[in-house]
Amino acid sequence: MQLDSVRALKAQLTSQIVEPTVTAALTEGRFGVRSHSARKALGPVRAMALGIARRGKDYQLAVRLQRRSLEEDERMIRAISEEARGEVDVRYVGRLFALDRAPRRGRAGVPVAAAAPWHRQEQRPLLIGSSIAHYRVTAGTLGAFVRRRADGQLAILSNNHVLANENAARIGDPILQPGPYDGGTSADQAGALLDFVRLRRGVANFVDAAISSMDGSIGWNASQLTGLGTLGGLRQDPLDAGDRVAKVGRTTGVTWGTVTAVELDGVVVGYDSGNLSFDNQIEIEGAGPRAFSAGGDSGSVIVDADMRACALLFAGGDVGGSNGKGLTYANPIGRVMDDLAVSLAV
Repeated sequence: MQLDSVRALKAQLTSQIVEPTVTAALTEGRFGVRSHSARKALGPVRAMALGIARRGKDYQLAVRLQRRSLEEDERMIRAISEEARGEVDVRYVGRLFALDRAPRRGRAGVPVAAAAPWHRQEQRPLLIGSSIAHYRVTAGTLGAFVRRRADGQLAILSNNHVLANENAARIGDPILQPGPYDGGTSADQAGALLDFVRLRRGVANFVDAAISSMDGSIGWNASQLTGLGTLGGLRQDPLDAGDRVAKVGRTTGVTWGTVTAVELDGVVVGYDSGNLSFDNQIEIEGAGPRAFSAGGDSGSVIVDADMRACALLFAGGDVGGSNGKGLTYANPIGRVMDDLAVSLAV
């Protein structure tokens, strides 16, 4: 299919199949949430995300199922496939979570080493890919350095749930490097919460993003991607399915992967505060036998093969990847920059 045809089909199927299927399942209690009050407390239910994947030189509809019951609904899958004339990429992706947690075992099942790698230690000057977090959050990743467009102030970029504690933080709260989970204390304050895009319930979100100011006495390196090379600026074109990407993150360090879908709508992610829904997201699977990300990698800036910043990592799951290590989800970097009114500092 042509790209515009897939986009039109995605909108059509959302209204004709996805929304009626979810409404019927909720009404009948098949998703395990019967009451309106319970649904309101939990947020949007995990169901189905639709996006765009590659099919050779053309495109196909990406169908991402977040419930086994939907995967087993042969009639629904057949109806979607027929509308797409068989040009569909259907995957069960299961539960997705915001990746600010730094467990003793990552999603790939690899124990944390006794001697922590550099990206979990204090870094002076501050480095892209190192541990960072709000003082009440475990640990996430320092994604990049940016400047506010209004006044040119230098800032640190990461996720809302890493720097702003899922909207619960106050402007001016301490930001620690390394994050608390990695031993960061008040003595390790690297800056203070400067701004964030509020995560919203009941409507689609597009980014999970925040910025922190920087302590003027601390040095910083805006271009070094340890283990990868030098940051090559900001990618101007949107990512496409099939593109090769990489990142440096607090937990898994340097990883490479492939974009498996773009423009995914209806991606439901679990947070401490409940489920939130995201539209226009990017999906990535790890290269080879490795997962692309794990808990603690949230906030990593993803780069393309030319080392240009192209996305902001924020969530992932354990299943759905062709290598069996799960999938990662990210916000398009252009939307992140525009919503925070910042520009990449290099």
